[in-house]
Amino acid sequence: MVEPDVQIDEIDLALLRSLQADARAPISALSRDASVSRANAYARLARLRESGVIARLSACVNPYLAGLSLAAVILLRATTDAWPRWSSFAEAFDEMPEVEFAADLAGEVDMILLARFSDMDHLRSFIENDLRRLPGIAGIRTLLVLNETPKRSWLLPRSSRRGKRRDRRD
Repeated sequence: MVEPDVQIDEIDLALLRSLQADARAPISALSRDASVSRANAYARLARLRESGVIARLSACVNPYLAGLSLAAVILLRATTDAWPRWSSFAEAFDEMPEVEFAADLAGEVDMILLARFSDMDHLRSFIENDLRRLPGIAGIRTLLVLNETPKRSWLLPRSSRRGKRRDRRD
């Protein structure tokens, strides 16, 4: 796990939430949302980029409207000889445009993928031609996604103002 070297405060969180909502928002809107000056917003955004908190700004594409109407969660078991080599699997998953998310797991299954497809033939081809040909895969279990929520990008921590309970003493 990566531990951040930068401290994130409420102003940083406000800027990050605004950017998640609209990565093309002008600095005036970002500074207004965070209740800081434009200069402060510029400086904070630069610090967040330099520290790696903001990895990149990108478009959030609705996969269903872009022709990827079938989503699947794919659970993978690795052979015992290949299990420790997550890096070799990670490189392969990075090369597969269908894979939106991949993770190495501890537990009953070794890896999980969230992948998107145009149709069932696309999914079948992916399993047969991409996953089954990966050395070290011992088992594949596919679960079709029927509905999804929430529809947002990566989560941010809750605001400490919203997360704290008020102590009511009469």
